[in-house]
Formats: sequence, C-alpha cells, structure tokens
Amino acid sequence: MTIELTDEQRKALESQPNEPLRIVDPRTNQTYVLVQEKVYVQVQSLLQDDLSDTYAAQVDSAMKAGWNDPKMDEYDDYDKHRGS
Repeated sequence: MTIELTDEQRKALESQPNEPLRIVDPRTNQTYVLVQEKVYVQVQSLLQDDLSDTYAAQVDSAMKAGWNDPKMDEYDDYDKHRGS
C-alpha cells in the first residue's frame, strides 16, 4: 500500500532532510519512523542476511585452526581446570 505525504509531513521532512521522521499515531500512541525507501531497503537487506550458507566454511576454518584438538577440551572447561 502506498499513501501520499501530507503537507505537514513534507515540511517536517524538509526541515530535517538527513534524519528519519518520527510520526505518532494519536489514537494508539504508537511511533512510526518514516525513512527514504533506499534506506529502508538497505536496512532490510541487513536484517535478512542469512549466514547459514557459510556455516560449513566456518566449521572447516575452525577445525583447521585447531579447535578440534583434544587440548581444547581443557580450554572449554577452563573454569574447572584453573584452580581456585
């Protein structure tokens, strides 16, 4: 759904061109943030990044770095082995 800006909203945007515009619904007291579409798209892409396709590479890298070394078990239980 697309709606048009009111004159009041347009003036508010023009008065702070590099800042998002906060709009309050007086009926619900909910605050909304009006941003340029290009900013919204950038934020959406950051929030929807799916890194699961990198998990295999992450595990492979960790194993090559020695994380599967039995000595790492001591590190994993550091608090138990450090002595009080």
